[in-house]
Amino acid sequence: MLDLKYIRENPDLVRTATENKNELADIDKILELDQKRRSVIAEVEKLKALKRRVSEQIAGKKKNKEDSSEDIARMKEVGQKITDLDNNLRSLKEALDYHLLRVPNIPDDTVPAGADEESNVTIREWGKVETPDFEPLPHWELGEKLDIIDLAAGSKVAGSGFYVLKGPGARLQRALISFMLDTHAQDGFT
Repeated sequence: MLDLKYIRENPDLVRTATENKNELADIDKILELDQKRRSVIAEVEKLKALKRRVSEQIAGKKKNKEDSSEDIARMKEVGQKITDLDNNLRSLKEALDYHLLRVPNIPDDTVPAGADEESNVTIREWGKVETPDFEPLPHWELGEKLDIIDLAAGSKVAGSGFYVLKGPGARLQRALISFMLDTHAQDGFT
């Protein structure tokens, strides 16, 4: 997830990157929610400071045996307002997080923008491309045929383009992760 401060400071760059990646992130909505959230936080902090100050005054009045019932009633209202604003803040944060999760990473300046996956540009190739003597299956078909990938469950849980590994597929992924962690640890990357 991109840092909110970065989005706030570079909205045009983030908006352009989002458009170039054909993503549906609403940068203007993010900035609007961020502004509302910051405004509510400022109001909550102001009310909490008032509540602390008046609470000290109430304590002083009680110590001097003065009537503080009006202040107590007022602070009850302030406390309720703080609770309401905290609830509002929570829903603003959830909405903001929802939109932030849709913002893609910013690609390097050298990455060409394409209309879709089919218009990707090959920058370089290395080695000889082997042509097998059989018709290879795409990985998603091979995974389903071997019963190690469940695309339907993945898209149901996380949306289009996601998958769930099953049985040996999940074990294979864990083994590869362990292998790479061990390899990097041996090379000093700990």
